[in-house]
Amino acid sequence: MTISLSTSDFQPTEMYFLLRDSVVPRPIAWVSTISADGAPNIAPFSFFNVVSPYPPVLGFSCGPRGDNHAGEWIPKDTYTNILATREFVVNIVPEQLMDEMVRTAADLAPGDSEFRYAGLAEAPSAIVKPPRVARAPVAYECKLYDIVDAGANKWIMGSVEHVHIDEAVYVGRKGEQNHRIDLLEKLETRPLGRLGRANYVRVREVETRLRRDGPNS
Repeated sequence: MTISLSTSDFQPTEMYFLLRDSVVPRPIAWVSTISADGAPNIAPFSFFNVVSPYPPVLGFSCGPRGDNHAGEWIPKDTYTNILATREFVVNIVPEQLMDEMVRTAADLAPGDSEFRYAGLAEAPSAIVKPPRVARAPVAYECKLYDIVDAGANKWIMGSVEHVHIDEAVYVGRKGEQNHRIDLLEKLETRPLGRLGRANYVRVREVETRLRRDGPNS
């Protein structure tokens, strides 16, 4: 038997939990920013994905500080910093930094550094001011492309301007226009996924299915 419900039957918190617990697994954007006065910040966001490859655009959904479902919309540092500087870095979260990533989700006071709180090493970016995660296998330096007001959340899109790739996952041939990566070869560089509640998933079983109606990428 199927339970069929109208969205009007749900309280805002109920709909949030339904979406969070059913749209899984989700990739995680570990977004580093910097405030107008130079304070670094980093936080994980699991409502995240690729928006476009040409031009390269990434997007993630940023909710308010505190209650995500009702009341006054109080911006998180990530949102405030991006509005001020129009720059951010999307770091891919590897297994080996799972504990540090979880710690950066702490509700610190505005201006406090999650890098310092989580014991997370920073690395300088090439063209944007926010630092990147030193041990992230891939990090995308972004300039703000657009922000869409999506009700309780803001959908933030960034144009990828520069990419950092750990040589441990780089399998292309630099200078030959064959830039490829493999995040699955080593367990410690495999990306984490987000499930419902406080649950995460590690990539362990991978199956290959080839298309028969055309070339495979």
